[in-house]
Amino acid sequence: MPGGYAHLVTPFCHPFHEYPKDYRRFTLDGLKQLAGPMEVVAEGWHTGPTATLLLFVIEYVKLLLPYKAWRFIAHGVLGWLLFPLRYLDVLLLKSPAANRLGNHCYIWLRKV
Repeated sequence: MPGGYAHLVTPFCHPFHEYPKDYRRFTLDGLKQLAGPMEVVAEGWHTGPTATLLLFVIEYVKLLLPYKAWRFIAHGVLGWLLFPLRYLDVLLLKSPAANRLGNHCYIWLRKV
């Protein structure tokens, strides 16, 4: 039916994650190619460079911990402590270079 919408959000600069599998990364250009004849209504970055950096810091610290329970606790504690820094992305996503380290890109499509 014409006029329907699709909203795609994909990881870009993101650690390996197997939930349940991890097959590929997409750029905005890649998402547009997947869209085929659908009209692009909006595009951009859902989360920016700071989210990427914080995610990698948390994953790095978890690599150093020997027990699954410790990794689980570290993830929660570091995520809570570092979360306020993610507000830096409000500024950084205004930069045209933010896409170099963006965490998730999105595209809104409309069926024509």
